[in-house]
Amino acid sequence: MDIIKNKNLKVSFVGISLGGISTTESAVALIDLNAKVIMLNKLFSMNDVKYFLNNFAGKENAVILVSVPENEVMLSSKWKYNSRTYDIVNFDKKMINRDGWTNRFASRGSEYFKELNDKGIDIFRYDIDNIKNFMGGGSAYRERTPMDCKSLQDILRIKYNMRDLPVNMLPVAQLEAILGAFLARQTAMNPEFNTKIIGEFDSLPVLGV
Repeated sequence: MDIIKNKNLKVSFVGISLGGISTTESAVALIDLNAKVIMLNKLFSMNDVKYFLNNFAGKENAVILVSVPENEVMLSSKWKYNSRTYDIVNFDKKMINRDGWTNRFASRGSEYFKELNDKGIDIFRYDIDNIKNFMGGGSAYRERTPMDCKSLQDILRIKYNMRDLPVNMLPVAQLEAILGAFLARQTAMNPEFNTKIIGEFDSLPVLGV
């Protein structure tokens, strides 16, 4: 069963690298059938994301992938754990998960993306680390360092023939958005590209390789 229906009608591919909170930079990338970058922009608030998608005239003929953002308020370090009381989290009514601090991923914008899906738009989620590891750019360098970004950009330019990418280094959020757009294009156009549904996040399938 094809993940994307009516593939022959798809002419553009959108990747949105979504930050877990509004102060973390997000970005959008739009590529065409030839993997040429048509648009590359920074985004910040969910209003920016909604404004772009609401005014994107070609979304009925596009495949849109939105990254699953990490929850930046999650208790991910020792001092954060120690700053909380020592009650058992799931058994004490006093420990209410108001800020989502026990969740690994952030649900930012999920209701809006689900609304688009209900309207028939081909919108999915994707895992940035999954596609980076597949391309071979996720292990040699520390994540999101300049060398990691440069390596990933060179892989896209040289290995996957995205020659119109600039030689100078792009911001990490924009690179990650290009990854989403690239995965959307490969899923729709390349039957040999082993895209599969690797999970579900907030009622939308998560695509991966």
